[in-house]
Amino acid sequence: MPGLYIHIPFCQSKCRYCDFCSFAGLAHLIPRYVAGLAREAHLRAGLWRDIPFDTIYVGGGTPTLLSAEQVEAVLTACGKALDLSRVREASIEANPGTVSLQQLAGLRQLGLDRISIGVQSLRNDELRLLGRIHSANQAREAVRMARKAGFGNVSLDLLFGLPRQTLDHWCETLQQALAERPEH
Repeated sequence: MPGLYIHIPFCQSKCRYCDFCSFAGLAHLIPRYVAGLAREAHLRAGLWRDIPFDTIYVGGGTPTLLSAEQVEAVLTACGKALDLSRVREASIEANPGTVSLQQLAGLRQLGLDRISIGVQSLRNDELRLLGRIHSANQAREAVRMARKAGFGNVSLDLLFGLPRQTLDHWCETLQQALAERPEH
């Protein structure tokens, strides 16, 4: 069965390594984009209504720039237009620098059951090199908040092969990430 990917192209700042379609400084357009996604789901209903989706993935960009209510509006519009009755996993990407416990709890209550946290590195020097907006401690705290919010399926995104990254640095990040016990 196919999966439904919903792209959120907004970021607080553009990371130096990122070549995904994402834009910094345009968060004021989020309400219009959410409305546009709802319209798009409605327009696709005729083509896709009889196709059962088994996964939903909200990625980006930084989906956690949207409030839980805005994510709910998108998911509700998709649920009205498409066959989501067989969804077995609903995921969202999160940037550690843009999450709060309240927001994560709201996302979990929407039925999102997997969160993919863009840790990238657990070394502050590497995070600065990448242009990330969070620290290593904020990344660890985001994992803890996700767990406290009820996410039992946590994914940690990491980057390997960074400029000046040694094998020891990579092993240090990997060991620290594994200590958080991610499912992915």
